[in-house]
Amino acid sequence: MKVHYKALLALAVLGLALALTGWGLIQLSTLRGTVNAAGIPVGGAIVRVQGSSDYALTDAEGRFTLPVAPFSGEQHVTAWAEGYFISHTAGAPLSEIMLLLRAHPIEDNLEYAFVSPVLHPDVEGACVRCHASRSGDPNAPLPVDEWRLDAHSGSATNPRFLSLYNGTTLTGELGALTQYQFDTELGIDVPLPDQPDVGFRLDYPESNGVCATCHAPVLALEQPTTADPNAAVDVAAEGVTCDLCHKIAAVRLAVSGLPSANLPGVESLEFLRPPDGEQIFFGPYDDTPGDDVYLALQSESQFCAACHTGTFWGVSMYNSFGEWLASPYSDPVSGQTCQDCHMPTLGVTTFVDLPPDVTQFVPERDPHTIFSHRMPGAGDLNLLQTTAQVTVDAERVGDNLDVSVTVTNTGAGHSIPTDNPLRNLILLVEARDANGQPLAFTEGATIPEWGGVGDPAAGYYAGLPGVLYAKILADFYTGELPTTAYWRQTRLVSDNRIAALASDVSNYTFELPAGAGEVTVEARLYLRRAFIELMAAKGWETPDILMEQVVRVVP
Repeated sequence: MKVHYKALLALAVLGLALALTGWGLIQLSTLRGTVNAAGIPVGGAIVRVQGSSDYALTDAEGRFTLPVAPFSGEQHVTAWAEGYFISHTAGAPLSEIMLLLRAHPIEDNLEYAFVSPVLHPDVEGACVRCHASRSGDPNAPLPVDEWRLDAHSGSATNPRFLSLYNGTTLTGELGALTQYQFDTELGIDVPLPDQPDVGFRLDYPESNGVCATCHAPVLALEQPTTADPNAAVDVAAEGVTCDLCHKIAAVRLAVSGLPSANLPGVESLEFLRPPDGEQIFFGPYDDTPGDDVYLALQSESQFCAACHTGTFWGVSMYNSFGEWLASPYSDPVSGQTCQDCHMPTLGVTTFVDLPPDVTQFVPERDPHTIFSHRMPGAGDLNLLQTTAQVTVDAERVGDNLDVSVTVTNTGAGHSIPTDNPLRNLILLVEARDANGQPLAFTEGATIPEWGGVGDPAAGYYAGLPGVLYAKILADFYTGELPTTAYWRQTRLVSDNRIAALASDVSNYTFELPAGAGEVTVEARLYLRRAFIELMAAKGWETPDILMEQVVRVVP
């Protein structure tokens, strides 16, 4: 079982307290007792006062001794061991406490009906009953309220995803089906080049593909090879929904440490769904009694691997997990997990808001142990503006201004941009004289055609000084480059994305007019959600996000 460094710190603090007790400087109380299951002692069980960071482990006889801060009355004490639900009882100093563990089911119930966090409020296990604000505040920092604002809750109904999947515009206009011709050398039908409309179902109208295994996983569990995201309704239309994540018991990884390319999305996940009339929830705490089971995996990056690793036709498409795994961030001692960045702590001390008819005890917790379900990602401005650092060096050399721009991935544990190969970063570099007039660009890096040929004021930056960072794919048969139909057979042409903690340096030369005074160099780094021509064709009004802006004045 993984022991978090905060738990080790808590043990060190407890050791100091025990030393101070021995010196007579403070007085601790003690809780003693046993943990058993069906009359059999359970060794190695974790026992703690609910909400506390201090804990004790039971010995081979199921016994424990737990020093705690002085208190009067009774404390809420919990116990958990592998294979069991979390147990709870009340205990007082010097009394003998007995905690009884109940084994959880070990066979997955394929007939289990997932519970919606919001659509099924009358169901006892509905998340909205205890994990949503009763005030109605849509921005409340409780799990269900946060999940509603998170991209995971809209993965099945995201209009950009559906328009790309179905081959429509955002207004629903359907494109033309892809035309094929027989290739005599290959002996197969191949798509004709220069077809303007893009969509998975335009290419493969008789196939539903595997998109649902990540975008509509509840539906895909019922129909693993035939699920059509358009058919997702009720809880399946809630995308990556609460009950689904909290039924994941394990992630299947290959020898490489990555999920198998042949088991996309939910097919790489192992679920444990309860028998009829019962319930089970896997969670990151070992002291939430009832139908809960502690699962260390929920705090590990591997939990995210199944849907953040994807290979089509042998070419890696989505690989933020693999990029993290290959980076220093995956170091188990000094690194960070996906959850550290994408489920940050917000300072709250509880993750429940119980209904009036529930009298269950709710402890105040260390705010560093409660992680947000808002899950900021590619659309979150605050996260993006702490992801990269841009530095600009510039000097006069004769009649020229030489500029060097460094972009460093300082804040992401994966490459930037990552996952969807349509995403790109655009670095724009400009130099102006004292009157604000642009200096003539004479040499250096320029934005390629896929940065958009057209009016720069409208975001078409091809030919301007700068760099476009992206994974560039070419259609295997037509040679189209970059292809946005990445579900077809493709080949990787280039990948200049910036890996975790890596830097990219680009150089530029501008002409200095005679008598030029003070000049200003400006570098701006944008995230673009997809190549601009595709966004224009689909009607995606998704503006670029400014990640960094640096201005350097050269006397």
